[in-house]
Amino acid sequence: MRTTIEHPTRKRQFIFGFGALLSCIVLLGQYTWFHSVDMLRHSPDLRPGMEVFCRYTGCQIPVRRDPTRIRIIERDVRAHPKYKNALLVSARLVNTLSYTQPFPHMQFMLFNVNGQIIAARTFDPKEYLDSETNIAAGMESDKPIQVVLGILTREEAAANFEFTFL
Repeated sequence: MRTTIEHPTRKRQFIFGFGALLSCIVLLGQYTWFHSVDMLRHSPDLRPGMEVFCRYTGCQIPVRRDPTRIRIIERDVRAHPKYKNALLVSARLVNTLSYTQPFPHMQFMLFNVNGQIIAARTFDPKEYLDSETNIAAGMESDKPIQVVLGILTREEAAANFEFTFL
């Protein structure tokens, strides 16, 4: 008895190779879709390509943000002119990144002479920005933003204060 061995034709080899290539592309696309956040965290240089990919596939890329790169270029705290046991806090903030980032949450803390916190509050952007500011547009690079806050305090004298961006 004689067995015949079929040799693959070029057409079959091409179809198999094309199918394998297509499977790899689909696998890479799925990985990118489900791991886009991790990929960008570890390799920010991939962002332009990921933006193109997500534009066509509908995946979500997290907004670039780094609150540590927001600087206070002016700040002032004084007794509120209208209310007792209240302070008027004003500051000018600037985003030092080369790109627009979302407005951060802003924490304001007051300290007594012993360094103990006597008042603290975290503000959402809508609370510390004026009503004309487009919050959704984000904080542009190198464009100062004026902030004015009214803070109620206890009667204990404040010796120091601190802003933190979250």
